[in-house]
Amino acid sequence: MIDQPTGRRRRAAALPLMALVGVLVLTAAGCGGKSADRKANEAYANSVCGAVSSWESQVKSIATDISAGISEATLQSKVTQIQSATKTLVADIKAVPPPNTSDGQAAKQQLDQLSTDLTATVASTKTAVAGVQADASAATVAAAVVTITPQVKSLATSAQSTISTLQSSKGALSSAFKNADSCKSLTSSS
Repeated sequence: MIDQPTGRRRRAAALPLMALVGVLVLTAAGCGGKSADRKANEAYANSVCGAVSSWESQVKSIATDISAGISEATLQSKVTQIQSATKTLVADIKAVPPPNTSDGQAAKQQLDQLSTDLTATVASTKTAVAGVQADASAATVAAAVVTITPQVKSLATSAQSTISTLQSSKGALSSAFKNADSCKSLTSSS
């Protein structure tokens, strides 16, 4: 049988060791959580910026082909291509679940607003082009091109502005948007 003073000394000696083990377990669990959060944020930022970057490349390529010398049918086709690319972007952004944090919800709201704005701009562009008759003169087509060109250019600017806003907000998610390679290349292309 262990005498009471010896048992107390053993328990007293074991308490700091148990406390140390507890701190190590909590620290390891905390780091794992932060690492998982960081990876989720990075994955979200890369997915969003990758989708925006791909869409932006498509829109810029299509917009390069829009000039005063094209036909009404070609102009209609280009705007339809931009509309299709934008629908794909909106679907891609909505398919990526944001991190389950207040930062994630704020980013989702900003991206939802971007999706709404881009869709509205494309719809406005499509309406402007739809007003051009199939047998329109070159001057009428040129006027339509002049009208829609700023709208098409504003698409990429809106996307870049949203990404910049996400990068400049506070929190861990903004760091992910700052550090993600797909986001860096997107904002450096402006």
